[in-house]
Amino acid sequence: MSTPASAAPEPIGAEPTGAGPAAARPVRAQPPAASARAVEDRGWVDFAKGVAIVLVVLYHSSLFLNELGLAGSTTRIRSLLLFIPMPVFFFIAGLTVRRMHTWSFPDLWRRRLLTFVYLYVLWSVIRVAFYLLVPHLRGSETDPLNPLNLLLLPVWPTSSYWFIWALAIFTLIAWLLRRVPGWVQIAAAGVLALVSTTPGLLDANNVGWDRVMQNLVFFLAAVFLPRVTYRLAARVRVWHAVVLVGAYSAVAVAVVAFHATRIPGVVLVESAIAVAATIAASALLTRVRWLGFVSSLGRHSFQIYLLHLFVVAIVLWAVSPIADYSLLLRSANALPFLLAAAALAISVLLFRLLRRFSWLWVSPFRTSGAARRRGRLVRARQRAGSRRAARRPPPTGVAVPAPPPAAPIPAASDGPPPRGNAP
Repeated sequence: MSTPASAAPEPIGAEPTGAGPAAARPVRAQPPAASARAVEDRGWVDFAKGVAIVLVVLYHSSLFLNELGLAGSTTRIRSLLLFIPMPVFFFIAGLTVRRMHTWSFPDLWRRRLLTFVYLYVLWSVIRVAFYLLVPHLRGSETDPLNPLNLLLLPVWPTSSYWFIWALAIFTLIAWLLRRVPGWVQIAAAGVLALVSTTPGLLDANNVGWDRVMQNLVFFLAAVFLPRVTYRLAARVRVWHAVVLVGAYSAVAVAVVAFHATRIPGVVLVESAIAVAATIAASALLTRVRWLGFVSSLGRHSFQIYLLHLFVVAIVLWAVSPIADYSLLLRSANALPFLLAAAALAISVLLFRLLRRFSWLWVSPFRTSGAARRRGRLVRARQRAGSRRAARRPPPTGVAVPAPPPAAPIPAASDGPPPRGNAP
């Protein structure tokens, strides 16, 4: 998930500044073909996010329909869907965090954490307001209208927006540990993931904290390996993707058939293979033109994540009175896929209708008071410079155009000017 909302890269082949021979030397620009490849090499990011958000929506569609007994056989594969999207989303989110190590905490708060906190609180409140109007039919989920759950949201996330909360936690952890060697952070997070994904060892019984412990290792790995990731993604061949997807499928069969998640390390290894397989497959499939819609979904993955649960909940409410109809029961295997497709399409449409309300997607408090004052000062100086330039006499030797001849003033006997002219 797009996240939500990065610094612009330095321009390639920019003209050098300064005096002397160095300034006069031409800069060797990157060949057009190489530039195109460099851009395409990162096109897999949107495609991978598109794959991940499709799986998230499918997972929630199956989860909600299962409350009515209409999830069909997707309940068997639902656990496998958890191994791909969350590790992929957190890995991609970590690719741009390394530059934040140079920020002060006020900068980190204003440019990142404040946005996460704002969106987490805002959409949690919107969710509560939604369930005041639409019945909450998922008995297995924590009651969203429980006042205690609302008060504990900052430290005990129970809403569907735990992902935003986790992004804030991960970003803060990465900044606080910026002086610690990367291999130490990744190793410690790996041990934490190993323990938390093994049944009976470490379970917080909370979706937010459990997912934080399970996925921190992927976020931190991306923080310290962005260049390696982009370089390897650019060199992916078909056989790489085939081997990784085959490995993921083999472990998935073992997980489903033999309940192998009870074996320590299986979930962690499967999630790591899922990240590598998704990146490899995305690096290849992003070149397929007719699959461009997947990249488009990836570019809007954060907005889809925010909106799709409302669509799914409304459909669940509408279908609940007729859930016992034989036609629906016979179609149970297809219903989660149909609902996921509808939720994706409607979420994109809703975002296009609501995108003008920027406060729904980004924090209106991102700019500090000092930055606003600096902006006003810069604009005031620009206006003052424009006024001085307008009053400055033209340089010597430049012809000044003569003013247009004045309109003749009518004599008193000519009467009033014709109707419609300026007085």
